[in-house]
Amino acid sequence: MKGFILASFLVVAVSASSLFQQDGAKFQAFKLQHGKTYKNQAEEASRFAIFRDNLRSIESHNARFEQGLETYTQGINQFADMTDAEFKAMLALQYANKPNFNDNSKFQLPEGASAPDSIDWREKNVVGPIKNQASCGSCWAFALVGSTESALALKTGNVTSLSEQQLIDCTTDINFGCSGGMLEPTFPYIQQNGLESEADYPYQGEDGNCTYDSSKVVTKITSYVYFNGSEEVLKEAVGTAGPVVVGIDADYMKYYSNGIFTESGCPQDSASLDHAVLVIGYGSEDGSDYWIIKNSWGTAWGESGFIRFARGVNQCGIITENTYPII
Repeated sequence: MKGFILASFLVVAVSASSLFQQDGAKFQAFKLQHGKTYKNQAEEASRFAIFRDNLRSIESHNARFEQGLETYTQGINQFADMTDAEFKAMLALQYANKPNFNDNSKFQLPEGASAPDSIDWREKNVVGPIKNQASCGSCWAFALVGSTESALALKTGNVTSLSEQQLIDCTTDINFGCSGGMLEPTFPYIQQNGLESEADYPYQGEDGNCTYDSSKVVTKITSYVYFNGSEEVLKEAVGTAGPVVVGIDADYMKYYSNGIFTESGCPQDSASLDHAVLVIGYGSEDGSDYWIIKNSWGTAWGESGFIRFARGVNQCGIITENTYPII
């Protein structure tokens, strides 16, 4: 009996040691892929411990996916060495409680128009490249600039990468740079001043002094549209007007890898909105409707930087704040 207990203990010890080594190899690959460095061995040990906890969570989720209990897979990405609290700290959308819109700026479906059953604006070459906001809480700037890039492409037929850093640096009268910003209230700045190109005003990933040069402006917007409260209206807007900026709760999206993102526990109230993204299409797969969303977390996250979001259930508050520019 004692021999059996000892043998069992040794098996468990060897198994734990093997798992630790496997996790270590994955951690080394993770650091290499995402350029992770730490200030000392103590921090690296702490990050490895967090990584292992997150890895177990990812594996558990994917096991449920294999059992048909989840609709999407998770994967190791740049957030795998971060705690949930650290991840949430970089989600910095500020919700405008009293949107500044009137009847003329609300969405109205053009007479005789109807939204198609599905659409992907990437196929029509009006969606700008996936970018990476890094650790700066500038999702609001990326979503607004992305929508302006698409509006410009709809008019000219060409995609031009525009400057998020300009909004971070030059709208500090209403926004907080890398500490967060608002959506619709920022459009008047673009309407009045326009946006420079990404090449002329490149992204730094941190707050800086405004160096706006009006002679380098690529485009202004003429107006903007704001609406909320209906996924059918959101479908009509995306299907007939083009990509639309939305605010969502992104807490559950940390490790999204592939599939249709569905989380029944994701909050839907305005107080929970913490991330801005761009809806660039919609469709259905095996009877499940989804939105196609462009994110700003780089191409290593999700489906090459995009996520398919469950449609028809106000997933994560997607119909709370919707807006897009017109050029």
